[in-house]
Amino acid sequence: MTDATPSTRDRMADRRTRQASSGFALRLREVIEAHGSANSIATHIDRSEGAVRKWLRGESEPNVTDLRAVCELTGTSIEWLASGRGPRDTASVSAAGQERSPPPSAEAAGKPLNRPRLEAVLEALDAEIGRQGIQLNPAKRSLLIVTLYELCLESQKVDPQAVARLLRLAG
Repeated sequence: MTDATPSTRDRMADRRTRQASSGFALRLREVIEAHGSANSIATHIDRSEGAVRKWLRGESEPNVTDLRAVCELTGTSIEWLASGRGPRDTASVSAAGQERSPPPSAEAAGKPLNRPRLEAVLEALDAEIGRQGIQLNPAKRSLLIVTLYELCLESQKVDPQAVARLLRLAG
């Protein structure tokens, strides 16, 4: 008599297949295919090709620093890549059709600091840090604040799911 229950290996393979064909991994695949290859992305962001391929298979996700590097390199909106919401591109393709300029920060674009928005980001981040029980060093915390602030400028609101996801990536 054979055991009809799927093995752990089969369940893990099914999960990886689902992860790689939906959500973050699928959006990342679109970005990478439009930019060139996993090897090209890996080289430009100073990561191994194996790490990028794990992201594509849904076996892991990039940390916030790597997520920002991919988005800056490809001109992709962090909000779109992380959550699937909002526009995909943050910058237009250059005349050569190859390289994109990095997304402008609020400061570089000459926009004044939106203090209420920044306060909302800080409140949401502090609340999520408390829920997840994560400790962040100052460098990661500041990078996360800047990233979330820029997301909020794009979407005009603080998205608690984006805060939670980016915090998990940062931890």
